[in-house]
Amino acid sequence: MIEAKDRFSYLDGSTIETIYHDLHPHCEAVLDALSHRLQERLESKIPAVQVKGRVKRLPSLLDKLHRKLGPDETENPFPAFQRIHDLLAVRAVCPFLEDIDTAVSEVGSVFDVLEVDHKGEQRAFSEFGYASTHLALAVPPDLLEAHPLLRGFSIELQVRTILQDAWAEVEHELIYKVGAHPLNLPIRRKLAALNATLVLSDTIFQEIRDYQKSNIADLARARQNFLDHTELPATTEDVSDISQADDEATTGLTKFEVEKLLKKALNAQIAGELEDAIRLYTRLLSHPLDAFTASVVYNHRGMACESLERHEEALRDFASARERDPSNVRAGINLAMSYRHLGRLVEAEATLREVLEKKPSSAHAHYGLARVLTDLGRREEALKSCLRALKLDEGFTLAQKLRQELDPPTPPLS
Repeated sequence: MIEAKDRFSYLDGSTIETIYHDLHPHCEAVLDALSHRLQERLESKIPAVQVKGRVKRLPSLLDKLHRKLGPDETENPFPAFQRIHDLLAVRAVCPFLEDIDTAVSEVGSVFDVLEVDHKGEQRAFSEFGYASTHLALAVPPDLLEAHPLLRGFSIELQVRTILQDAWAEVEHELIYKVGAHPLNLPIRRKLAALNATLVLSDTIFQEIRDYQKSNIADLARARQNFLDHTELPATTEDVSDISQADDEATTGLTKFEVEKLLKKALNAQIAGELEDAIRLYTRLLSHPLDAFTASVVYNHRGMACESLERHEEALRDFASARERDPSNVRAGINLAMSYRHLGRLVEAEATLREVLEKKPSSAHAHYGLARVLTDLGRREEALKSCLRALKLDEGFTLAQKLRQELDPPTPPLS
């Protein structure tokens, strides 16, 4: 094995093949370690990324050295080896175009990037060739310490989409290796058209990805708007908590089926498909359910009825939800709001005070009580309840608006 300090004196009388075989195990060890580090780093941001490394094969290296070495370099070819930037190469293959920028950013945050080259960016639309982002990385210090023979070498990281990688592999076989047998014009045009199709496919895949993200964001906004409209706290915790309920009473449906059906109903409710949501909730209630789950379902169905201004039906559902699970604070608040909508303010106040006895830290219950007391004309008490709500939740928008109504700022003297 070559010692790092002796490499130049050793090379004076060696062949390129000998140099390669001495370097190869060091290259393999460095690439294995680097690929593992890259995979761990990138998959936290790009779950489907695939990282793989390779040492350039000897025939390809000989061909490249033959093109790069001048007559005066044949006696000491080691520096020429160092100029072969893809002798050590790692490839990161990502699903989408957006992942390339993410990968480059992540790599730059943990590795020493010497150079970035966007291959194919300047190519005309009528030309063909692979697109890829290449980064020249310095060998990490700890790996260089373990393999000092690689001092002065760099590692090429190629970041591509799946389609870019597929094209690069085919192009390498059809074009790069052929070299001395250039393709005729009709074939080149067909390859250019095929390459354009792959580029367009990558773009379309990214557009679909962007559309999916936009839909998710829209759904989240719709859900928040729905919850704001009903003046109620978030309810998805109820859905996730079903997994904690007892299995004894849920004999008609499996726990998974209950959760799936309830989530489907909730999504319909968020989307404004209230009749469909009510139908799904009713279907759930036709099966034996444990008390906790039944309370959640009654509560959600009551919310859908309330949105349709079917206040009597909503009242019955909220009462049933509270009867099944007296600890269901949300059902208690909803029941009080239904009483309020029906003009039954005394019952609304009594219900909210019962809720607050069990959970005095509920900002929504204090806010609901403030609304009811306002309707009853007891503005000072209402303001106190409103201030308690804001003390518990400073960002409670509805409570902030009510406070302004109850205690408007004094206009400045003219």
